[in-house]
Amino acid sequence: MKRQNMGFTLIELLVVVLIIGILASIALPQYQKAVAKSRFAEAITNLNSIAQAHQVCFLGKGEGCTFEDLSIEIGEPGGPNQGGRATQHFWYNAWTSDAAGGVPIWAAVQYRDEDVCLCYLQTGEIILSQDHDEAGCVAKAPSFDYAKLLHVRDVGYTGCGCC
Repeated sequence: MKRQNMGFTLIELLVVVLIIGILASIALPQYQKAVAKSRFAEAITNLNSIAQAHQVCFLGKGEGCTFEDLSIEIGEPGGPNQGGRATQHFWYNAWTSDAAGGVPIWAAVQYRDEDVCLCYLQTGEIILSQDHDEAGCVAKAPSFDYAKLLHVRDVGYTGCGCC
C-alpha cells in the first residue's frame, strides 16, 4: 500500500501567502479610513456641543466666551492656542472670529495627527480646511481627502483659522 503525502509544497504555501498579502493590501486602506471617520465623528459631536454651548454663553453675556465660561467639559486645557482643550487626537477652541471669509466661527477643532481643521460657522455649517503643503499647524499633509470622507465643504487652508 502506498503512503500519501499530506504536506504542502512550497508553491502552494507561496500562493497562500500571496493571496493573504493581496487581501491585506486591499483591507488596510479601508480600515484606516474607517478609523479616521470614527475619530472625526467624535470630533464633530464635540464640535457641535462646543458651538451650542458657546452660542448660549454668547447670548447670555453679549460678548465672546472662553472654555471657562462654557457649561461643557471636553478634554484637558491645552493646544496650540491659549484657552483651548486637548484630547488624544484633537485640539478644540471656542471663539467668535471672522476667519472664514467674514462668517463668524463659533468653534474649531484641529486634528493633532495631520493638518486638518473643522470649523463650526454661525450659520450652522461645518467647514473643513486642509493644509496640503506641510507648512501648517502640525506640518503633516492630510493622508485622505477628508472633505469627501466627512461630507463637508473644503474651503482651503486659509478659510478656518485653527492655528
